[in-house]
Amino acid sequence: MPGCPDRSCAKTHRMYRACLLWLALRAVSAAESLTLTLLPVPFPLHDRPACPSLSEDGRLLAYQSRQLAGAGGADIWLSRYENGRWSAPYNAGPGINTAEEEVDAKLSPDGRSIIFIRGRNLRESSGVWISRFQGGAWSRAELVGPPVSVAGTAQFGAVLTRDGKRMYFASNRPGGLGGFDHYYTDRTGSGWSEPVNLTAINTAGNDADIAPSRDGRTLVFPARREPSFGETDLYRTRWENGALTAPENLGPRINTPGHDTCPWLGYDGHTLYLNSTWNGLTGGVKGESRIWMIRYSGGF
Repeated sequence: MPGCPDRSCAKTHRMYRACLLWLALRAVSAAESLTLTLLPVPFPLHDRPACPSLSEDGRLLAYQSRQLAGAGGADIWLSRYENGRWSAPYNAGPGINTAEEEVDAKLSPDGRSIIFIRGRNLRESSGVWISRFQGGAWSRAELVGPPVSVAGTAQFGAVLTRDGKRMYFASNRPGGLGGFDHYYTDRTGSGWSEPVNLTAINTAGNDADIAPSRDGRTLVFPARREPSFGETDLYRTRWENGALTAPENLGPRINTPGHDTCPWLGYDGHTLYLNSTWNGLTGGVKGESRIWMIRYSGGF
């Protein structure tokens, strides 16, 4: 193999890879039940739904789409679960969607506020915005200003913990490890604290889209790093004694040879929503990105 001058080196490399694989497999054990289904929302035929989030009662879905006729570019769309089925998706309306791009919508637990990203050129200049459901409609969104949204930089994947006290987001602001890095900021009496770079999980590439668990102690996120089973895998880390643990790959029962991205953890602790370009996930074939729902008895 390249870089190994003799058999002993190659053997050591194989053992190292086997160890990494074992650690990854441990994340989601085959001894615990796992079921997966497509999210049963009647998306239009040519829709490419992405980056889902749901209210705590599981009855309101928000996602982004460029395929449907909206206000312009990517818009935020909603669907409600009523009378035993999901409604046809509908545009979130002018309080949220504009001629610019709106992506990464994250619902609050009660489904009455949405935090999202807006920008004309998302990778060059975009900010974190928030809208609230008032009087039967979504209010005109307000910018979450500095130190979160900073002029001349781009933000992605903003999400609040269940108690609303901490925000995770990604940014390409100066001082990071790569293109986009994960950050967190805590709510203060007057706004938000100075963002902290999550160096324990950031890479030299682009890192975005953290999904916090119900108690805020577990974070699931997509990355292109080792060990890996595909092009983009999902990983898990936990807060322990004020620091994040080393990232664990969620394993081949969840990760595929394709891109597995945009995770959202259900509030029951046992459900994971994600986008995957691999139809059928494990044992499937390459296809268009779709939203999958995974129920795992071991919990996330």
